[in-house]
Amino acid sequence: MILFLSLIDDEYEKIKFKEIYTTYKKMMFYIAQKILKDEHNAHDAVQESFLKIIRNIDKINDINSLKTKGFICIIVKNTSIDLYRRLKRKNEREVLYEDASLFETESYEYNDYEMENEIEMGILKLPEKYKSVFLLKYSQGLSNKEIGNLLDIKESTVRIRILRGKEKLKEILEQMGVAVNE
Repeated sequence: MILFLSLIDDEYEKIKFKEIYTTYKKMMFYIAQKILKDEHNAHDAVQESFLKIIRNIDKINDINSLKTKGFICIIVKNTSIDLYRRLKRKNEREVLYEDASLFETESYEYNDYEMENEIEMGILKLPEKYKSVFLLKYSQGLSNKEIGNLLDIKESTVRIRILRGKEKLKEILEQMGVAVNE
């Protein structure tokens, strides 16, 4: 943690990061381990995720809120998936896990979250690549550029995912019997 703290200048942000670190490090490792199926790679993914959190620490207000928990889950999940893909591309080791269920979202992120309306329920039913972008855009209030930097994708890819996600969301809402205005 000392290395991370040396990257932060502001004392208030150092205190905030310490609390984030102690509150979420076990959960982050659990998510990374579930995706990567390797302890060392999971640690790498968590460390990389903490670096991303430091770069975006100003986006975190209430450390113990569900919004912050979701934000951190998205970061570590996407970082872990990116690492998994890099390892697979480089053939550094055998395929970690071939089952397509590897990339499915579990309910650990939103177990305690009460749905206020059908749109929120629809968003949570979106495929992960759209759901992550939607939650960062509309729940966290990040710009397309910030989302792109956070997820290591191009800003144009963020815009496309939002567009396609809206189309998918419309389909999901129609299946749920929710009237959708054009």
